[in-house]
Amino acid sequence: MRYIDLHTHSTCSDGTLDPGQLVREAQRAGLSAIALTDHDTMAGVPAAQETGHAVGIEVLAGIEISANHEGRPVHLLGYGLAPRHPALLPLLEELQSIREQRNASILDKLTTLGIHLDHSELNDSSGGLVGRPHIARMLVRQGHATSIDQAFRKYLRKNGRAYVAAAKFPVIDTIRAIRSAGGVAVLAHPTSIDQTLATIPTLVRNLAAHGLDGLEAFYPGHSSKTCRKLCELATQLGLIITGGSDFHGAMKPGIYLGGGPAMPPIPYCLAEGLQARLRLAADRVKSLEK
Repeated sequence: MRYIDLHTHSTCSDGTLDPGQLVREAQRAGLSAIALTDHDTMAGVPAAQETGHAVGIEVLAGIEISANHEGRPVHLLGYGLAPRHPALLPLLEELQSIREQRNASILDKLTTLGIHLDHSELNDSSGGLVGRPHIARMLVRQGHATSIDQAFRKYLRKNGRAYVAAAKFPVIDTIRAIRSAGGVAVLAHPTSIDQTLATIPTLVRNLAAHGLDGLEAFYPGHSSKTCRKLCELATQLGLIITGGSDFHGAMKPGIYLGGGPAMPPIPYCLAEGLQARLRLAADRVKSLEK
């Protein structure tokens, strides 16, 4: 059997392995294919694909975007997008501007608490976009928290002393941007929206009517029953099924590429289903450009 991981992060967002290291780790884990899905950026995709070509690992271009739907945070995974597509660039530029503004507001709040973090040092600590995990690591290094988890609990999570809510794009507009750039839009980790899944069928039907292409059914923490329900929902609505570990390296201890032991291995046939959907997306974009 061949296995894959369609949800991974590198130092270009909040992972701890650079894109090349990530691909080599995937090789050591025995995977046949991965998707690099950094938050709000595709900057690491070329390096990951170059390393993938060298070591024989298929690397799919991807991205993870935080959006909102009726006041609820919703994460979308976009696959196969053209990184410089004019439909995508304005969205990425706005997302990155929002991220920078949020970081500045968090640092301001920390300053009022007597915690002074240097903005330039913070930027130097990242290989790409800066986010709350990088701030958490600086808090640990300076002795304001004993661990990244404590830094989040004390300062950076909702109700934390320096928490700042993130502005998010409407999910339907985000789906439209992904599809316009030749990509496929997949709803990430649905249980983060509703652990019981009670509201997920209605949400997914709504989003499918606006172009949602798939559901991430295989994910750490999804029980076999949850996975089965999500697969059944996807099949019912004609959506593809994907899966991934949400690997961040040392930022998420215990989560490994491929997902084990927190989840069953993800079969390569899901990558084939994604590739088939991407071919349809390419045909759709070509027809619109005629």
